[in-house]
Amino acid sequence: MSAATAANEQPIIVAGLTYRHTGGMKFLTAIVLALSVATMAGCGGGGSGSSAGEPQNPPPVTRAFDMGFTTWPYDATVTAVNFVYAETSARGDFIAHHLDGGIPWQAALDGAAYDPAVEAEIQARLDNTPADQRMYLAISPFNTGRDGLAGHWGAGTNEPLLAPWDTRDFDSPEVIAAYTSFARDMITRFQPTYFNLGIEASELLVNDLVQFNRYVTFAAKVSGALRADFPDLRLMISVALKSPGSVRAETIEANIGPLIGLVDVIGISVYPYVFFDHAEKGDPANLPSDWFSQIQVIANGKPVAVAETAWIAERLEIPAFGVDVMANEQNQADYMVELFAEAEALDAEFVVWWALVDFDALWNAALGQDPVARIWRDTGLFDESLNPRPALDTWQQQFALTK
Repeated sequence: MSAATAANEQPIIVAGLTYRHTGGMKFLTAIVLALSVATMAGCGGGGSGSSAGEPQNPPPVTRAFDMGFTTWPYDATVTAVNFVYAETSARGDFIAHHLDGGIPWQAALDGAAYDPAVEAEIQARLDNTPADQRMYLAISPFNTGRDGLAGHWGAGTNEPLLAPWDTRDFDSPEVIAAYTSFARDMITRFQPTYFNLGIEASELLVNDLVQFNRYVTFAAKVSGALRADFPDLRLMISVALKSPGSVRAETIEANIGPLIGLVDVIGISVYPYVFFDHAEKGDPANLPSDWFSQIQVIANGKPVAVAETAWIAERLEIPAFGVDVMANEQNQADYMVELFAEAEALDAEFVVWWALVDFDALWNAALGQDPVARIWRDTGLFDESLNPRPALDTWQQQFALTK
């Protein structure tokens, strides 16, 4: 979820903020299995109210989609990073790596070595990911406000663009060449199953349609080059879902078509406990009936995946934005059940839950209590003390089904 989304969705007004929870530090009929003797196959007289001649509807024993997490840590410590990598590897089919801190533009264009800080980040991710772990890789060409070109990734992330990069657009040949070069290198090194070349590309569309049209040119060139080099790679972009029927949702539906045809899978970015306009936002029972199925219009027949989602397990208060959403651990578990059911109905290819653990420690220290980051702070399946939440059991029951 981008800062631009936070800035543009009511009731949150944070225009001008450029914070983005980046991957450097941001899913089936989930009938939650409550197996009993009475529901086992072949049970004829368990007193369930069904006669012996009626067909039985046993709970599912398989799941249709893969499940995974990002590697977002709960603290800026080796212990936190190690815990998250170990747990996400054990509890998912794959790991999601988001590179959303800019692009080493000049080095990528020249085929030169990256800044040591860039190389260190990349190598740390590779070293911490088990050798046999499948991966979903996303590299954002957008800035943190989702209204222009990504910043520079050098000694720091999202650094201001220097000349001549500060005058180049998505359709500039140098931009296309540099991004393609960097993407090729990362795909070769990470060997992902899926590659996202437009994290929340719909935000650029909503923010600046002219820039979005330039991005479509960019995406056509990049996707063509990557298909030639990696014919088995599943290419994708992701869409930040809006309140169904809203002006922003209709704007996306009306304009995103040319981009959809360039990729294999349409990812969904969705955090409806704060970014959807519905009653008592902390309770997923109040979500609109088409909160998820609206993607069918956008995807236009293309396969879909849940590229990132979560739900708060505690009250969310952000006075600066006028946000006060009541929620609890049961609400989070209920959302997960609904999420799995919706993903199954859409035959989604995978589901990513953003943060495995609440990141209070990271938020208080390294993130400087950033109010935008607060939106996702308490969405972990473990709380800040590493106590498991009910939603973790829901996740594990689903994950245990045969894929």
